Amino acid sequence: MDFARSVRMAKFTISNKEISGPLNLKETILSAQTSEPEWRLQGELFINVKELDGIPVKYSLNQRGTTDHYNIDVEFLSARGETKGTERALREHLNQTLGLKDDLLSFYRKYSSEKEPLSCTFRGLRGLRLMRGTNLYESLLCSILSQNNSAKRWNQIARLIMKNYGRRVRLPDGSSSFLFPSPAKIAQLTLRELQSRTSAGYRAKSVVAVSRMIAEKELRLEELRKLDYEEALEVLLQLHGVGPKVADCFLLYGLGKMEAAPVDLWIHRIVTEHYFGGRKITRVNTARFLRERFGIWAGYAQLYLFDYARRTSMKESRAKRLHAS
Repeated sequence: MDFARSVRMAKFTISNKEISGPLNLKETILSAQTSEPEWRLQGELFINVKELDGIPVKYSLNQRGTTDHYNIDVEFLSARGETKGTERALREHLNQTLGLKDDLLSFYRKYSSEKEPLSCTFRGLRGLRLMRGTNLYESLLCSILSQNNSAKRWNQIARLIMKNYGRRVRLPDGSSSFLFPSPAKIAQLTLRELQSRTSAGYRAKSVVAVSRMIAEKELRLEELRKLDYEEALEVLLQLHGVGPKVADCFLLYGLGKMEAAPVDLWIHRIVTEHYFGGRKITRVNTARFLRERFGIWAGYAQLYLFDYARRTSMKESRAKRLHAS
């Protein structure tokens, strides 16, 4: 059933005057840097279903205009048919999830020097924003699933977890969707069952262990918001299967601690190449370097360097294939 035409949608528009600086919605959502499953692309629309204030809401977004002068058209359906309260909750959700209040222009100005390697990423990635999750449990599990995994693969596993164990909701347009399951639901599973039904592999052990801790209130994710970066990191590193990269993913994309800088193969490679002349340093030291150099903008620096490295690698791969042919 066509999302835009099946029923009468509630609508509102977010203009660039309500947002701090430029926005490239497509690059932001498709950046492969997030701690929740990627939104579905249908034509020019990005579509997602999320539970807001306890109510499942299906919404679509479309950006019109340029990166600097634009409107975001939002259409939505509430499972309960309510619109006014849902619009308010959805606006708040989008502000947080898409980082619409992040002052990108200040970020660009601060690191615009030609001597700063990061500045070379700004032109091609202008308007790229850092996404944050709104469900901390979902964010933590997705961060765990991303360990040694491609974005496509961990998204597939997360969707299987939702399909097999999440609550199925039906919406007024006739469509249905699965919400992310509760910690209690996953906590009761055996490793064998979770592995066989989701292909989570060795990560299943961490998923179940963390879910049990949350379900039994041994781990309270909301309380981590009150801690500073180092304190929250120390707590997370004590969890089964959670190393520095996974912890930083959750700290950044879940808790929104902007000084966190997850370091994977791409980031490690580009930082050592552009800031250390190819000299080998550990990933832990790479993360520390990004925090010390960029401070509260470390998460954004990581995001831009990651996307730049990924694009550069893709171009090089295409060039090699063309040369070989």
